[in-house]
Amino acid sequence: MQRVVALMGLLALAGASLAWSGAEQGGAPYVPDPKNFTGKVTSGPTADIRVLRLTFEPSARTNWHSHAGGQTLIVEKGTLRAQERGGAGRQFGANQTYVTAPGVLHWHGATPDGPLTQVAVSFGETTWGDKVGDDVYLAAGKTK
Repeated sequence: MQRVVALMGLLALAGASLAWSGAEQGGAPYVPDPKNFTGKVTSGPTADIRVLRLTFEPSARTNWHSHAGGQTLIVEKGTLRAQERGGAGRQFGANQTYVTAPGVLHWHGATPDGPLTQVAVSFGETTWGDKVGDDVYLAAGKTK
């Protein structure tokens, strides 16, 4: 039941994100109010940007994947474990960020000893790949 509620919440968040993101989804684009800024500030299109908050149970992780325009992850709670293809595993704590460049294959998820809540800002299309095996996942936690 909790998973159904979580899924419904994520779907509602995704729908709200699409509605908020601009004219491509039928809403009005954001127009910065000049009294709140110094200098000229303009907004750009956001149709290729997705923002999600995801909670991973201990040891839960994504498959290998890449984002056409890159991705920024913000650790809200817990510890994020991440790895780029061919690189060493890394860990990030609360309030830290992990950024991947456009087109870089990577995975991310929780550590074995606790859950993770992350905010993901993804740019462009996501291309999904193979599952991350336990051997790769566990080895990524042994690097500093």
